[in-house]
Amino acid sequence: MNRIILVFSVILLFFLAVFSVNAQASGGTVFKQEGIASWYGPGFAGRLTASGETFDPSQFTAAHPSLPFGTVLTVTNTYNNKQARVRINDRGPFVASRIIDVSQAAADSLDMLITGTANVIIEISAIEITGPVTTSQNQISIDPGLPPSAFASPKETTPPVVTAPVEATPLVATTPQETTTPQETTTPQKTTTPQETTTPQETTTPVYTTTPSIKLPPAVILGGIPPAGTGKFYRIQVGAFRVPRNAVESFDKLKAAGLNPAYERLDDIYRVVLAGLTPEEIPLVAEKLGTAGFREVLIREER
Repeated sequence: MNRIILVFSVILLFFLAVFSVNAQASGGTVFKQEGIASWYGPGFAGRLTASGETFDPSQFTAAHPSLPFGTVLTVTNTYNNKQARVRINDRGPFVASRIIDVSQAAADSLDMLITGTANVIIEISAIEITGPVTTSQNQISIDPGLPPSAFASPKETTPPVVTAPVEATPLVATTPQETTTPQETTTPQKTTTPQETTTPQETTTPVYTTTPSIKLPPAVILGGIPPAGTGKFYRIQVGAFRVPRNAVESFDKLKAAGLNPAYERLDDIYRVVLAGLTPEEIPLVAEKLGTAGFREVLIREER
């Protein structure tokens, strides 16, 4: 008897799971899934997908293990909050722990081309148009049914609040009866306190206590700085990483320092480089690298 109940429970759970997926895909229930996304691109261009369509890596499409073909999903990269809407037209991914395979165009929009994979959240979209989701599409618009004066009223109420104390002070301060006010008129002498509150001079203190005392030395250029006037261009390798996130962090540091980094990929190694540098630019670049916290970098001539 217990075995029959167990078998019946398994069958019931199976049908409930199938019904749940179909209901979610048809909009009957909110569908939300979090996991690892990967992408596939030019190597599969022109091949037939599981839906019978020809795969085009420039289109915003994706492969999912079970969602119906034609379902439009909003994919959110949890690392950078970038979003894209994709249409399911294929089956996959066939790798454990991965929940979706997006096209090359979608991966580029999500900024996961270099890393190859990303932690994402996928949800069924109420909008059927695929493509990158811009920030303007996520902004909440003001209800057009409300009049403009409803939003301007807080600004209009502030002038009466400000002017009321100003008008009240002459009435309260009965200074003509208090004849001591001429003695208190020495306060103009005390108005020298603004001179004493030499905050502008005090604000200068951070100026001489910041960078001169903690200025970092320029990064060491392993290979030396090439001579000027050669007309050649050079490439500086800032770092080589096996962990993609470490490469991204170095890339972001260089951007924040005002430099223009790029990625190079060699098998499973991700290099962060500064390309197209002239000998005249390299000393200044070395200073910026040192300020950003980089101690040693490699240099090579571009061919």
